[in-house]
Amino acid sequence: MNINDFERLILKELQDVTENILVKNPNPTISAKARAGAEISDLLEKQFVIETQNHKYLKKSQSSPEGATKNPWDAMTYFCINGHEELIWLDFKAVKVSSADSNPDIGTPDKIIDLINLGYFYLVYIFVYYEETDNGLKFVKNTDNELVKLYFLKDISSTFRRNPKNQLQVNSSAKPEKRSRAEFINILFDKISESHKRQIEISKKALKKIEEGRIKDDLLTENQKQEDKIKKI
Repeated sequence: MNINDFERLILKELQDVTENILVKNPNPTISAKARAGAEISDLLEKQFVIETQNHKYLKKSQSSPEGATKNPWDAMTYFCINGHEELIWLDFKAVKVSSADSNPDIGTPDKIIDLINLGYFYLVYIFVYYEETDNGLKFVKNTDNELVKLYFLKDISSTFRRNPKNQLQVNSSAKPEKRSRAEFINILFDKISESHKRQIEISKKALKKIEEGRIKDDLLTENQKQEDKIKKI
């Protein structure tokens, strides 16, 4: 099967399932305050398993274990076609429309490396959008008139970066860019390398200041002034 056709079919089926969940749950009883994103993700995970119980292609779906905050996926499923089973990891992202220009962490690069080493490749980000209501929140479309935006990590916008916490980051409104699996591996390691080089330069500058002694000397001087004041009490 052509790789592009294979990937398009996966995304289409995942989009249909997610849109069905939102249509059935347009106004979930979730506060749009502090932990809205986590609660929406929990809702989507559980409903995804229910929606795919008798699905033509998506089989053996599971939601993330309760309390497993470090789990590499929010939900997982197998895309099954012509005797082939492809493991798919899903990462649900709930975006408040008033914060659509944010740059959230989207996970460590280690997990896609682990997935590839398992013999699979597809981690899918599924973005849903909401706004606050008097009674909680409601799901809405984004500025591109999409109820759901989803893409493979391999097709992430080239504007993504790795931060010092070893988390990938990308703007919530950034457009995905179609690329091959090999091209993704290359750009991922380019970004990881660039990030480490930035960290090295930052550390070099910090070490230079420490070695020059100005910061420590200034602190010691200021501390002595404070101690002298206390001694005069």
